[in-house]
Order: sequence, then structure tokens, then C-alpha cells
Amino acid sequence: MSSHLFKWGDGDSTGSPELYRGCGGNRLSRPVSEEKRKALMEAAIDLFSTQGFHATPTQQISDRAGVSAGTLFRYFRTKEDLIDALYSSIHRALADVVDEAIRPGIPVEEQIKNVKRQVLQWMFENPKQTLFFEQFTSSPNITKMAKEKMSVHLSALDELYQRAVSRGILAGINREVFLANFWCPNFMLIHLHLFGRLQGDVEETIEQAVASMWSGMAQRQ
Repeated sequence: MSSHLFKWGDGDSTGSPELYRGCGGNRLSRPVSEEKRKALMEAAIDLFSTQGFHATPTQQISDRAGVSAGTLFRYFRTKEDLIDALYSSIHRALADVVDEAIRPGIPVEEQIKNVKRQVLQWMFENPKQTLFFEQFTSSPNITKMAKEKMSVHLSALDELYQRAVSRGILAGINREVFLANFWCPNFMLIHLHLFGRLQGDVEETIEQAVASMWSGMAQRQ
């Protein structure tokens, strides 16, 4: 599942071969290196997930990636652009996981459980990306663009919730409570996993988390 990470969609300015250089903002067409961009993003993920955004200078990211200080700004105009690009990449990866986990033809309840199961599996496989995602979604500095992308990319989960409500499966559970039950315990489990304090193996933990989510909401029906 980690192959979903760091893909660049159409219209992403950071992936353009035309890069700003010079004080006058002149554009010079230069080939970009996918390897260097990926190295910068992976270095940033490593540092942001352990140090946070504000405590991580761009020089440290460049050093970790093994490139010069100026190279980072050839791919990302600002540190904020890098953060947004990382968030968009991770968000797309999670959205792909959600889309792939939805299996038409089975009950909505089972579809929601399977999405939870597959999302948790991805998070255990990608703990640093998960911690970055947690930091960013709770950050007051989240940009309007990122919020719009978040709304679009995970619309399939919203649609599942709406179908469950319309069929009386999640009666009395509003959208915010549903999303909190779906997402928030996942982050706690990943923290425990990284600290070596998780009881039981990952597969058993995932199944318990799925059952716990559903039983908690079912009690309100």
C-alpha cells in the first residue's frame, strides 16, 4: 500500500518542470529529478513526524535528503508548500485505500468495517505518514486548498456514512461523531505501536478496533 505515497496529480505546481529562479521571478525550464523530490519528501516526513513542523528548519530537511539547501526551493517555493504537498500526497493515498476497500454488493455495515480495517492496516504500514497526517489535520495552519482537497478525496467515506444513515443503520449518530469514532482511535494505536506498548499483534488489534468502533455506534441505535 505504501506505493500510493508521493504521487503527483495533474495541476500540482510543485511537479512542474518550469521552476522559479532569480530575484525577478523569471522562469527557466529545467528538468526535475523525481528521485530528489522523493528524497526531500521522505526526509521531511521523518523530521516532521518526530519534531513537528515549526521545530524543523528547511536546512535540516535538505541535509537529511542529501541535497544542497537551495535544492529544496527548486521543488517547493516555501516550507508551507512542502507541507501542503506532503499532506496532499498522504491524503490521496488514504483516499485510494478507502476507495479500494469499498466492496459493492455487501451490506453497508460490512463496507464501513472493511474501510476501517484497510485504513488501519495502511497506518500500521506507514506510521510516520500517519503521525504527519494527525499533526496536519489538527493544525490551525491548514490551508484552504488542503481543506478542499481533504473534502474531495475522502468523499467516498462520507457517502458510506450517508447511506448508513438513510437505511437507519446509524440512527442518532451525526457525521462528526462517526468520523471521530472512525479516525481518532487509529492515531492512538499507532502511537502505542511506535512506543512498543501495543498489546497483541497488529491483525488482532485491527479486528478489535473495528469491532469497538461498530459496537460503540450500535449502542446508540
